[in-house]
Amino acid sequence: MIREKINQFQDEGFQTIAIICRTAEGSAKAYELLQNEFHVHLIEKATLSYEKGILIIPSYLAKGIEFDAVIVYDSSQYARESERKLFYTVCTRAMHKLHLFATEGITSLMKQVPTELYSIEQVKSHY
Repeated sequence: MIREKINQFQDEGFQTIAIICRTAEGSAKAYELLQNEFHVHLIEKATLSYEKGILIIPSYLAKGIEFDAVIVYDSSQYARESERKLFYTVCTRAMHKLHLFATEGITSLMKQVPTELYSIEQVKSHY
C-alpha cells in the first residue's frame, strides 16, 4: 500500500515525498524494503543535506523540514500521551498531502481530531 501511495504522489507531481518512521531502525527497515523499487534517500543523524525525491527519515529528525507529501509509516506506533508533540510534528511536515498508515489501528492521539477532517481506509490483509 505504501508503494501505491508513493506512485500516486509521484503521479500528482510532488517533488519531495517523505516517509517518516518512528525510529532510525524503522527507517532503515523501510529503506531496505523500498530501495529496489524507488530511488530513495535514507536520512540519518549524520546526513548533512538532502535532495528532492523520496526521503525516508526518522521522526525525531523531521522537525523543521517540510515536504510536499508525507507518508507516516506506522502511525499506531505513536500511542503514548508523551508522544503527542512528536506525532504533531510528524503530521505537520506535509505541505500538501498527509497519509497515515497503521498496523495496529488508529492511534489514540487522533481521538481529539474531528472525524470530518480525515477519512479511514481499511484494507484486508493479503496474507
